[in-house]
Formats: sequence, C-alpha cells, structure tokens
Amino acid sequence: MPKTITDQQFVELLKPGQTVYIQSGCTQPVALVDALKKNPHCAEQVKFISMVNRLNPNNFTTLHETTEQETFFMSGFLRKGYDPSRLHILPFHLSEIYRYLADVADIDIACIQVTPPDQKGQCSFAMVGDYVPAVTHRAKIVVAQVNAALPVCAGAPTIKADDIDYFVEADNNILLWTSRPPKDELAALGNNVASLVRDGDTIQMGVGTASDAVLAALINHRDLGIHTGLVPDNLVDMVEAGAISGAKKTIDKGRIITGSAMGTERLYDFIANSDIVDFRPVSYTHDVTVLSQIDNLRVVNSAVEVDLFCQVNCEYMGGQQIAGIGGQLDFVRGAKRAKNGVSILVLQASTAKGEVSRIVSRIPPDALVSVPRSDADFIVTEYGIADLRFASVQQRAERLIEIAAPQFRDQLADDWDSACRLAAGG
Repeated sequence: MPKTITDQQFVELLKPGQTVYIQSGCTQPVALVDALKKNPHCAEQVKFISMVNRLNPNNFTTLHETTEQETFFMSGFLRKGYDPSRLHILPFHLSEIYRYLADVADIDIACIQVTPPDQKGQCSFAMVGDYVPAVTHRAKIVVAQVNAALPVCAGAPTIKADDIDYFVEADNNILLWTSRPPKDELAALGNNVASLVRDGDTIQMGVGTASDAVLAALINHRDLGIHTGLVPDNLVDMVEAGAISGAKKTIDKGRIITGSAMGTERLYDFIANSDIVDFRPVSYTHDVTVLSQIDNLRVVNSAVEVDLFCQVNCEYMGGQQIAGIGGQLDFVRGAKRAKNGVSILVLQASTAKGEVSRIVSRIPPDALVSVPRSDADFIVTEYGIADLRFASVQQRAERLIEIAAPQFRDQLADDWDSACRLAAGG
C-alpha cells in the first residue's frame, strides 16, 4: 500500500532537475497544487507538465525564477510575463500529446487525484480518463491526492493502490466549469449544423458557446451517439430529452464515450449516478483507427477564421495565440475515414459588433493554419452552409462568400477576383 504523507512532505519530494506532471481537468489535485503555491521554493529548477485553461489556470513558472513549464495550449493565464525560455508551448495534436506522455516525456513525479481504494484495492479516477493511464505508467513516482468526496463512476478508469507511491488525504469539491450562455445570433448557426445531423448519427463536439448552440439545436433528434473528448452540461439536457441513446452506434453501442467531463454539479451528479458514460484515454477517443469504425460520424468544432482557400485558423486572434492545436484535426481526419463521416467547422460570420469578417481572403501572416484546406468538409455560419466536398477551388470560394456576413461579401468577391487574376499572371 502507498505511504500516507502530508502536503508538506509532498513538496519535499521535489528536487532540482525533476519533471513533475500535474493532472488537469475537473479533478485536478487541488491540495497538491495549493501546497506547491504555498511552498514556491520547492519549484526551484523543476519543470512542470500541465494543461492550462479556465478550470486549471496554473502558471507554474511564477513559483520560482528557475521554474519551467510545458503545456499544449496558450491561455490568457500564461500570456502575462510570457517567457519562451521557461514556458514551452508544445504544438501537438491531442493524440500526439498522449504518445508524448506515454513514450517520450521523462516524468519523475506524477500528481493525480483518486478516490479512496475499494475492497479490491482499486482507486477510481472519477471523471477523467484522458492522459492518466499514460502518465501513471511512465512516472517514476506517483503521488495521489485521495479525495473521499470524489464519486466512484461506473465507467471511470481505475488504478491499483499498490501502483501509487504516496497518498495525500484531502477532500475538495470537483472543479466547476460554468458555460457562458449562447448568444441569440448563434441559434441560426446551431440550426444550420443540426440540419447536417440525422437521427442515429454519432457526434463529437468541441467546447464553447458555438458548440453549446449546436447541442441545443439537436435536442429534438433521436438515437444520437456520443464519442468525444469532453462532455459539457448540455449532455444532461440531451439525455433527459431522449436525444441520446447510442442505440445505432457501430462500436460502443449504447455507451457515451468521452475523455473527461467539465461542467457544473448537475453534470457531475448525472455521471455519478449513471452507468452509460465511459471515460477512455485519448489513445482511444482520438485514435483515427477507432474513429474510422464509427459509421455516420459527425465531428463539430469551432474555428476562429476561414479563408477563401478553405484554410482554417483555430488558434490565433489579433496576432495572439489564444488556444492550441488540440484534437480537432484528429477528429476531422477520423471522420474522413469513417463510413459516411463528415467534419463540420463552425464560426460566427463576423465579430460580435459586425466590424470584422471571420471569413477572410487569406489567413493573415500573424496567424497559423490549424486545419489544411484539403480536410474540411463543411463550413457553417449563421448565414448558411458551405459544402466543400469534391468542390473546385473556385466553387469553394464562392460558397464561402455566400455564407459570409452580407456587409463583407462584395469585398471578399473582389479580393478573390484579384487573387485569381494574379495567379493567372494578369
């Protein structure tokens, strides 16, 4: 059995030159993170690996001037005082993040959170399955915050208590993620996406207000399946409305497959009392071979901007990186290999005040292409749907201009004509 230690004894385990992984998500080991922040000297010459988002706003480089951190998404929490020599943004797809943690990263200490061991000596990860199997197998030392407040979920992965080196006993509530209400103008966007989804299809959703609007528009569909990386609060609405059953899935029939959950108590209570949600590692949820076995797969993700060449930017806004590569392209390419699978990329046609078009002539030099022009199937705005499948370069540009905000269409058409003349040497 693991040795039970205090949080103070935990920080004493850290030594210069070590790499320490901090589990992220709704069950981040809050007690261990708090202990690090109360004892910043322990981070001297230590490198941390951890996701950073609104739920886990941890910039560990602020602990000590010699501390480094690896992460995979840029965030406003990291931008202030950003030092690229100490804060390392790794531009990996989620499937590659898993392989990096499983096979490449030299992890000295893994910090996780689990339930107390059951009668068989198994500890549950509760509502996270994404990276913990990879990390706990790779780390030299595993330290677990043991939280009696965590629910033992039927579909969650477990770890043998004997495979954990140290327990730190501390209870805290699961971290809450409160979604921002979808804007009224997103209702039309959601309805447009819903028209591309049929009863019995399996869907993958990203996160954000656009995705929430899409889920709301799917509430009257039936027998939908779920295979995704993250489930939000809307999942409960859809199950209770009878929209989700998974009855027609070609694999994992009747099961909701996800890597993690992120929401409010309503979502967590539903999962804790449900036996239909399975938490799987990213090596399963984002694996192209697995995704290719899901007939009628509809993957829906948000974009920042799309140019008339069908290049998609999902990471940069106003010249600043606001996100990371994530799992979008994993799902896009998985859908292309699935029988009757399609990828759907959604965005508002313009910024909130209608001053800037998000369908642009060309991705600007201060941004990056996240999804190549060869991969997108559908682009959807509140003004319509652009079907890019098997379309020529000219047809794609015309279809994108048709779903741009009306006040920008003429300028986009002129820009496209100029680009075509230039390409022809005119």
